[in-house]
Amino acid sequence: MSGRPKRSLSQNFLVDPNLRRKLIEELDPSDQEAVLEVGPGHGELTASLRGHAAHVVVVEKDDELAAELEARWGGEPELDVVHGDALEVDLTRLLPAAVPYSIISNIPYAITSPLIFRFLDLDPPPRRIVATVQREVAERIVAGPGSRAYGALSVGVQVRANVRIAFRIGRQAFRPVPAVDSAAIVMDRRADALSAAAFGDVRRLTRAAFGQRRKQLQKILRSAPGLGLSPESVDAVLEQTELDGRMRPEQLSPQQFVSLAETIARTTERQR
Repeated sequence: MSGRPKRSLSQNFLVDPNLRRKLIEELDPSDQEAVLEVGPGHGELTASLRGHAAHVVVVEKDDELAAELEARWGGEPELDVVHGDALEVDLTRLLPAAVPYSIISNIPYAITSPLIFRFLDLDPPPRRIVATVQREVAERIVAGPGSRAYGALSVGVQVRANVRIAFRIGRQAFRPVPAVDSAAIVMDRRADALSAAAFGDVRRLTRAAFGQRRKQLQKILRSAPGLGLSPESVDAVLEQTELDGRMRPEQLSPQQFVSLAETIARTTERQR
């Protein structure tokens, strides 16, 4: 193995073969679909995926690891090695046209949120996403209203996907051993997933709300300049959404955030 883990890329390779098997079981790929693997490392999971999917595409940013994977599998008709940054390359263009696909990824801790939202933004969407993330982040993603872990990340993921923690992963399963434990999460896109524009409205609202999570909702709506509400329109927005202005952000469900974001968007459009 030529590529050593790079701290600059927050690389931690999953070395436990039983856990790799469990990840593939959670993904449950069919021989009629493609699998996109982001961050394959040395390709241990890739080798197992080859027998479960019609086509496998791996995306690796690290120069040495990409060269290692290309030397191992370059030229194989049912496996493509792409040397690139998954946050920048057009991921859906890498996949066979008109073929359903799923995603599996051992996500570097440093880019967890951007990469998850990149996956959830893809069009056409993946059937399923299975990812290993820091355990604390996994708990934030699945948290519900009223929980201390509940926040903008929870809402942002849950309005686009049904998500669950599949299993937890101790830090000893990785090399080098990280300072934290991890977890495998499974995300299935919701049938009523928001459009890109509506999702952007929700993200703006949740960032403003949870950035002031100790404040009451009416005060947040009046003071957040990025939302574009005039002071006199705040009461009307709360009345239309049937929300109590004394509520705090962690008391709102993901769907209440969606309804509030939609109402704000309509109101600010009329104000223009």
